Amino acid sequence: MSHHPLRQVLPELGLRPRTVGFAVALGTAALFASTALGALSAWLIARAAEMPPVLDLTLAIVGVRALGLSRAGLRYAHRLVAHELALGGVARLRARLVDALARGPLPRVLGLKRGDLVARLGGDVDAVGEAVIRSLVPMAIAAGVGVGSVALLAFFLPAAAGALAVSLAVAGGVAPWMNARALALAEKASSATRSHQLSTALELLEGAAEWRVSGRAPVLLGVLREDDLRLERLCARAARWTAAATFLLHGAWSASVGAALVLGFAALERGALSQVELCVVVLVPLGAFEALQSMPAALTQLLRSTEAALRLLPFLETPEAETPAAALPSPVLGGHLRAEGLACGWPGRSAAVSGIDLTVLRGRSLALTGPSGSGKTTLLLSLAGHLPPKEGRVMLGGVPLEDVSEQRRVELLHCSTEDAHLFDTTLRENLRVVRATLTDDEAIAALRKAGLGEWYARQPRGLDTPLGRGGEAISGGERRRVLLARAWLSEAPWLLLDEPTEHLDPRTAARVMRDLDGMKAHGRGLVVVTHDADVARALDSVHALAPA
Repeated sequence: MSHHPLRQVLPELGLRPRTVGFAVALGTAALFASTALGALSAWLIARAAEMPPVLDLTLAIVGVRALGLSRAGLRYAHRLVAHELALGGVARLRARLVDALARGPLPRVLGLKRGDLVARLGGDVDAVGEAVIRSLVPMAIAAGVGVGSVALLAFFLPAAAGALAVSLAVAGGVAPWMNARALALAEKASSATRSHQLSTALELLEGAAEWRVSGRAPVLLGVLREDDLRLERLCARAARWTAAATFLLHGAWSASVGAALVLGFAALERGALSQVELCVVVLVPLGAFEALQSMPAALTQLLRSTEAALRLLPFLETPEAETPAAALPSPVLGGHLRAEGLACGWPGRSAAVSGIDLTVLRGRSLALTGPSGSGKTTLLLSLAGHLPPKEGRVMLGGVPLEDVSEQRRVELLHCSTEDAHLFDTTLRENLRVVRATLTDDEAIAALRKAGLGEWYARQPRGLDTPLGRGGEAISGGERRRVLLARAWLSEAPWLLLDEPTEHLDPRTAARVMRDLDGMKAHGRGLVVVTHDADVARALDSVHALAPA
C-alpha cells in the first residue's frame, strides 16, 4: 500500500471508479462545450463576414445554440454527480471513523481533547471529501481539456499548439506549485493554532456561565483574539505567494494568446492559414485556460486534504488481532484482580502513580483513597485496562490484562468514571449502553436501586425522558445516579466505580452503599474511588494513595 496519507484514506470514502469517471467526463464535456462554443462562434463570425449563402451557416448556427445549452446542462449535471459522490463518501468516512474510535484502543480516545475530536470528525473528514470535488476531479478535467485543446490547435497550427502546451505547463504546474508550497508552510503552522482555538472556544461556550461568574471570560476571549491574529498573519504571508502565483497564471494565459496572434498572422501571410481559421487559433487558448482557473485552489485543497488525512490515519489503523476469548484460560472468569509493581499514567505523560501492589478477590471490596490529584482515577482506569501500564502489570484471574481481548475486558470489568458520558438521547437508551436487551422492568428496577425511584415517578415521559447533551437536563446528583443504574445493569463480575456517592444526600448514599455491599454476595468484586471516609470504612479494605 502507498505511504501517501491521502491515498490511504481515500479508499475509506467508498467511491466507485465508474462514478468518479462519470463526474470527470461530465466536467470535461462541459468545458469542451465552452471551448468549442468560443471556437465555433469565432468561425461563424468570421465566415459570416464573407457573406456566404445563409444555408452555408445553418449548421454552425445550430451548433452554437446546442453548445450554449449543453454547456449549462453539463455543468449542472457535473455538480450534481460530483457533490453526491463527495457527500456520500464523507458520510461513509465519518461513520468509519466513529466505528474505529469505538473499536480502537481506549488510550487513543482517552488522550484526545474534545476540540481535537471535533476537528477530526468535522473539518478533517470534510477536507478529505473536498479533495474529490475541489482537487482530484478538477485536476483530471483540466488535464483532459488541456490535452484536447492542444490537439485541436495542432490541427490548424502546430507551432501555436506548442506555445499553448508550454503556457499550460507553466499555468497548470509552476503557478499552482508556488501557491501550494507557500500554503504548505502556513497549513502546518496554523493547524495547531486552529485546534487550540477550537478547544478554547468549546471550553468558553460550554462553561460560559461559570467563566463569567469567575471573571475569567475576558481571559479566554483574549486567547481567542491572539489565535485569530496569529492565523491572520499566517494567511497574509500565504496570500503574497498566492498573488504571485495568480500573476504567473494570467501571464501564461496572456502569453499563449499573444503567441497565437503572432504565429497566426505569420501563417496567414504565408498562406498556411485562412482568416477564418485564424479566429479559431486565437480563441482556443481562451477556452483552454478556463479549466486552469481552479488549479491553484485544487493543489491547495490537495495539500490541506493530505494534512487532514495524515491526522486521521492514526485513528483508522486496524488494531492488532486480539486473543480470541475462547482461548483464554478459565481462571479469568474468577479469582482475583491484582496489581503488581504497577506504575500508570496518561499517554505522553509521566506516571501519576507508581509502586502499586494490591489484590481484590471476587466477593470483596476495596476503597482507593487519597487527596485530589493523587492519581486515584488514573489507577482505576489502569485496573480496568483503559490505560496501559507504564511499569508492572495488572492480573485478572492469573492472566495478564493485556492478554485479554478488549471485548472480553468489557464483559469482565465495568468501569464507571466520574465524568462518564451521558448521550443526548432518552433515559432508556442511556441505560441500554450496558445491556442491549434491556427491558423496561429491568431499567426501572435499576433506577430504584440507584435512588431514582421517586424522581422517575415524577417524569411524565418515563424512560423516554430526554437527558440532554452530557446529561445537562438533569442535576449533578441525578446524573451520578443514572451512572449507578448503569452499574447495576452491568453483568460484569467486577465493578470499578469512581466516587459513586458524590452529589448524593446522606440517606441516598447510605442506601447505595448497602446495595453495593449486597452485590458482593453474588460474587462480584468492587473497587471504589472515594473521598468519603464513611464510604471507605464500609468497604472490606482500603488502599490509600500518597499526595502527588
